Amino acid sequence: MKITIYHEHQEQTLLFLHGGGVGGWMWKEQIMHFKDYRCAVAELDFETDNVSIKHLADQLLNWAENNKRNGKLALIGFSIGAQIALQMVSKRPDLFCFTMLNSPLTIPVNLPTNIIRTAVSLTHPLVKNKSFAALQARALSIPAEDFDAYYQYSLQISSIALTKMLEENMQFSIPQDFSNIKTDVLVTVGAKEKQIMKRSAAELTNRNSDCSSLLIADIGHGFPVEQPQLFNLLLRQKLATHQF
Repeated sequence: MKITIYHEHQEQTLLFLHGGGVGGWMWKEQIMHFKDYRCAVAELDFETDNVSIKHLADQLLNWAENNKRNGKLALIGFSIGAQIALQMVSKRPDLFCFTMLNSPLTIPVNLPTNIIRTAVSLTHPLVKNKSFAALQARALSIPAEDFDAYYQYSLQISSIALTKMLEENMQFSIPQDFSNIKTDVLVTVGAKEKQIMKRSAAELTNRNSDCSSLLIADIGHGFPVEQPQLFNLLLRQKLATHQF
């Protein structure tokens, strides 16, 4: 797994985890905005056979343990990156002063693995078709100016990695330890997202009294890229209330 550091000279660290189908480039607006923080952007790798959300979470926790400097980190994840972040903070809440989970799916979708694999095998060849890729980008709320980055990134994702990513995403559930952790967690979900995403946010707040949620008006599944200014303002306000 590759982790790129921006604004290295800053002391307080923000760790960003991207969603499925997109890469670390999705955080470019946050990197530009948070120049007063050390920004660490992970590139999640689903190419290996034994990869899983738990496996990636453990890798990232090891990195966090060795890179927290003199304090804690803030953890920000989107979609499957939010699921990984939830796994991380549930296991090691002591490492994080604040965690922001954007659009995490926490209610497992009972779809047989063979159906997922068949769907990916049928649709993956279409990724090279720019018209199809444009439809996918719109579904993911990718801004027009980021389409080329999305398209080039999607060309690099193998069908094996995409299948594994979808399987992990759809089978994920709230870690058992989450109910007992004592650290600030904020969940955001777009008002235009599917009901299962809103139910996921509600389930998280029901499980832990230190977890709160926000429904973001006029937003689909893509808050950090759809409305980066609002996202950055919200994140900055939350960071200001925490001691790293």
